[in-house]
Amino acid sequence: MSASPQFLFDFGSPNAFLSHEAIPAIEARTGVKFDYVPVLLGGIFKATNNRSPAETYAGVKNKREFHQLETERFLRRFKVKPYAWNPNFPVNTL
Repeated sequence: MSASPQFLFDFGSPNAFLSHEAIPAIEARTGVKFDYVPVLLGGIFKATNNRSPAETYAGVKNKREFHQLETERFLRRFKVKPYAWNPNFPVNTL
């Protein structure tokens, strides 16, 4: 028997929420069940001497607009219920 894939998520991550919305379809299609594992993404960034993409790419021209466009495509593809951007994002999850 193979191990179930783990879905590591941070409650403050919009990408984790969106991924969570897509997982049921993957489970239904494949018969695989994901094990949900909460993490503190801020702690992972700190431990790996890294920064969030929101910080890293903050000054990249058109990055925010492209991200929003791709998010809208994802929402349509996976039929995600109404979604609103968090006006306080990014949040410190430590």
